[in-house]
Amino acid sequence: MNASVRFHTYIRGIILLGYALLLLKLFLTFNLQYFIAPKMNGYLYFALGVFLLLGAIQVIRGTSSHTKSHSCDCEGHELPRGAMKSFMIYTLFVFPLVLGFLLPDNVLDSAAAAKRGVKIGNTMFSTPPAISDQKENAGEPNQESKQGLQPTLDSYEDFPVEKDFEKLKDIVGSKEKIIVRDEQYVQTLSIVDEKLDQYVGKEVQLTGFIYKDEGFEESQAVISRYVVSCCVADASVYGLLVQDKDMANLEPDTWVNVSGIIDAVDFNGRKMPVITHPEFEKVEQPENPYVEEFYIKIE
Repeated sequence: MNASVRFHTYIRGIILLGYALLLLKLFLTFNLQYFIAPKMNGYLYFALGVFLLLGAIQVIRGTSSHTKSHSCDCEGHELPRGAMKSFMIYTLFVFPLVLGFLLPDNVLDSAAAAKRGVKIGNTMFSTPPAISDQKENAGEPNQESKQGLQPTLDSYEDFPVEKDFEKLKDIVGSKEKIIVRDEQYVQTLSIVDEKLDQYVGKEVQLTGFIYKDEGFEESQAVISRYVVSCCVADASVYGLLVQDKDMANLEPDTWVNVSGIIDAVDFNGRKMPVITHPEFEKVEQPENPYVEEFYIKIE
């Protein structure tokens, strides 16, 4: 193997080991969850092993003068010719690697939510509703739902976890208080949104970050969570609208645990869930700030 081939083999090995170290860094700092859903971790463990193995082999081959060179005479397998062409090709792989080590591992926040849009309830609204439109169409809050019901902040462990969507519907319908757990976040919001009239007047509790759209009044905010299917590239924002004068005192991206009464307002001819008379407390950002998407099996 000539010096040029050994050099390119060595550089490629270093790049592979660099990506392995980047994955290792994310695993050791527990920041991998900021980028992918936990169910994808197995694939990343496999990738880490492959990068380490192939990188080590390439480095050994690139530093050994006794390694034989094999050629299949394929034009696509030729080494890049010229220093500038080699530099440009390897930069495509090195640049994202350098960014991965230098840039901070941040959680998606309200700024990203404003660009992606917020789904209030289930999937009814791809963008935050305009408050002016809501005022024109909204009726008076359900007065019966407020009678003798004082929201309280309870333990999330008090509400069962159920993977079967149909069984979860029965549980949510039978409970006096609906607690939106991270394990079934979207499922629970979907159930409430699907038959909103049935749940008006019930108490609901959930945890999320404060999102305030420019069109909102000071007393309005969405308790939001990012929902990921595979990675943050496909992340969507789900939540419930809260209306209360105390919301004005909360800054965007503040994490809160909120319990309140479910009500409904009309928006563009469709009913939208809203939490009224909330009881809330500021909390620390959860260990995993994202929740996972769910899919319903169709027979």
